[in-house]
Order: sequence, then structure tokens, then C-alpha cells
Amino acid sequence: MSDAHQVRNLVFARVGRLSLHRNWLLEAKASRNWDLQLSTYDEQQTDLDDGDFPLSVDTGTKWDSACRYLRANPDLLDRYDYIMFPDDDLLFEPSGLSSLFQIMASNDLDIGQPSLLPSSHISYPVTAHCPAFQLRYANYVEPMCPIIRTDYLRTLLPVLDRWPTGWGQDDIWTMMMAKPAYRAAFIDASPILHTRPLYTGAVYKTFEKLGMNPEGDLKEIRSSFRGLPQPKLIYGGITRSGHKIGRIGANIRNGLHLLRIATAMRTPRDVRRVGFGMLLRTVTQFGYRPTQLEKAGGASPSVTFLSTTTR
Repeated sequence: MSDAHQVRNLVFARVGRLSLHRNWLLEAKASRNWDLQLSTYDEQQTDLDDGDFPLSVDTGTKWDSACRYLRANPDLLDRYDYIMFPDDDLLFEPSGLSSLFQIMASNDLDIGQPSLLPSSHISYPVTAHCPAFQLRYANYVEPMCPIIRTDYLRTLLPVLDRWPTGWGQDDIWTMMMAKPAYRAAFIDASPILHTRPLYTGAVYKTFEKLGMNPEGDLKEIRSSFRGLPQPKLIYGGITRSGHKIGRIGANIRNGLHLLRIATAMRTPRDVRRVGFGMLLRTVTQFGYRPTQLEKAGGASPSVTFLSTTTR
């Protein structure tokens, strides 16, 4: 990596035999604001050469491999402003990756994710694309495609290192900064399609092979912090026309949209439930703003990347 390198964003992608990353590369390199670092978990795919840098081969999970890579290349946290960690089963709009990075920077976000098109395999209806918005401020970002400011990534790396299955990480990511309000968002201006059915990726076999316990990680994280967000909430947004709106307006628009599109989604009952919940919260969640989590013992979270694993 040259010192003259000017691109300020990195995509760190864990990829396998069926990876869709070649579709991302349809965006012309001359117009991209991101570099691509491929990391494969499949030892049969070591001939992958379409990233911008030499292929990383690591048979671990998404998050412990990312920690090892960043520990071996600490300069990346200074060289880049944002790093995206997408799964390899995602389809982006043309120029979608560059658009996502631009929106993150122009809105001074610490962490975010693209919203999901309704035909996607979706874990939580709140992440579904809402076309009335450029972005919606949220107390949640999922591990599928987080985009993280590198300054903030230094804060998150210790917990990624400690609980590398990723289970439970989404409970804490958006609320470990000192002032989390308006620092995390779903980005609707550039949605993605999640193509793989839930809980079917190769990582689940890797958990078993490496003796990892995702359910244990989830339980331990939830017992290690106080003030975890329940439920996953929207508390404001920026409309497609560029107007900033508050909690009530954002929940009304988002809730009505979910009710309109419920029948077109894979889990219409869940979508309706979340839509009605948003409308109800316009009168029950007065003045909600996310606040920094505390460790269960009362201390604030660590911000130092561990030099050795704690597992």
C-alpha cells in the first residue's frame, strides 16, 4: 500500500466460492472512493486476485479474522476514514458502495449500515428500506454490513476480539461511544439486497469446527453491559429531500411504510407488528435518545485494542 494512496475508505470482505463481490466491482475503479481487501475463509479459493491488495487467507470467523488482519496492519486505522465489513451475499446498487461511504462522512456518522430491500432475507423489519428517507437514526446496526469510522472502530475492536462469533455485538455497537445520539443510522439512499436465507452461511460450520459458542457469547455480552437497547428504535431521520425530522415524524413515516409493504415481505406478520409498534411509540417513547452503555460493574467500556486475545 503506497503512502501516496488517497482513497479514504476500505471494504474488508470475507468471501467464499459463491461470493457476489464481483458485482461490486462493476463500479469503475476510477470513480470509487473505496479499496477492496478480500479475505477468504475457503482454502480452495486462494487464487482470488480481484481485490486491490493481496488476498488474505484466514479460516476463522468474520470477526476474529478482521481482528487478526487489523492487528497485523495497524496503519489501516490511520490510513482510512471508514471500513465496511460486508458479507459476501449482498448486492449493491450501481455506485452503491461509494454512495454509502459518502453519506456516512457527510452526516458525520460513527457507524451505519445500508437498509435492506423488501425482497431481502431480513432479520429485523426495522432494517427494511424506507424510501422516504436518506437515513434513519437508530440504536441498532447489524453485523451483516456495518460501516464503521476507524476512530470508533478502535473502541469496538476489544469487544470483537473478546466475542468473535459476532452474536450479541449488534446489541452494543451503536451505544459504546460517549454520546451515541445521531451517531448511528440505517442508510436508505443506497439500499442493498441480502440474497442468502438466514442462518445458512458457512460461518455456522466454522463455529462448530473452532469450538466457538455463539449462544454463549450472546449471553455473556448481554450480562456484561447495562442499558442494552430494547427494542430496536428509530428516533429521527433525514428525508429524501434533505429535511431533518424528529422521533414522531420518523416513526409515523416508517411505521406506515412497513404496514403498506408487509404483504410483499417474507414475514408479513412480523413486519406489521413492527409497523404498529412504531406508530404506538409516537406516544409512548417521549424524548428517547440513546445513551452510552456501562459495563455491568459500572465502569465505562474499554477503548484499547487488545494486543492478545482474551478468549
